[in-house]
Amino acid sequence: MIKTSIFRRCTRALLLLWASWAAFVFPVLADDPAPKVQLSISGATPREVEDTTEKAIVRDYSAAWAALTKALAGNRAGALEAGFTGAAHDELAARIEQQAKNGVRTQITDRGHNLEAVIYTPEGSAMQLHDTAQLDIQVLDGGNVIHSEHATVHYVVLMTVAEDRWKVRLLQAVPGF
Repeated sequence: MIKTSIFRRCTRALLLLWASWAAFVFPVLADDPAPKVQLSISGATPREVEDTTEKAIVRDYSAAWAALTKALAGNRAGALEAGFTGAAHDELAARIEQQAKNGVRTQITDRGHNLEAVIYTPEGSAMQLHDTAQLDIQVLDGGNVIHSEHATVHYVVLMTVAEDRWKVRLLQAVPGF
């Protein structure tokens, strides 16, 4: 009886230590999952989208939105570096700077994206996409919600190859397609 009790306590202690270690070593597991992204490549011209490119676009676009969500929630423009470049990066960084000056932050619950590939350049270095995003958006002043909405937002997106991944170069909201 005493051996069983000691064994259970040791097992619990080991599980708690392992859980603490795992949360430290693998912090991504504790974060919100990446947004769901579905991509249709059937309309892409003038070039067909390769399987590896299709997977990379989905992976990198999802990661860019996860970075954007964190950047807006914490007013940390540096978080944009992983997924954005060019005009998209500059415009979003300016937005984050402005909301920080105003003492607000934006919290987005990303419900998913339906992407359509429109143009895939002949050399394979850029892709224009149309995105229909489902977002729950809250603007917070301190802990107080000052605006809340569920929105279906349409974006024209330009992704380009940068470094070792695809990055969002243009993210332009449009009233509809």
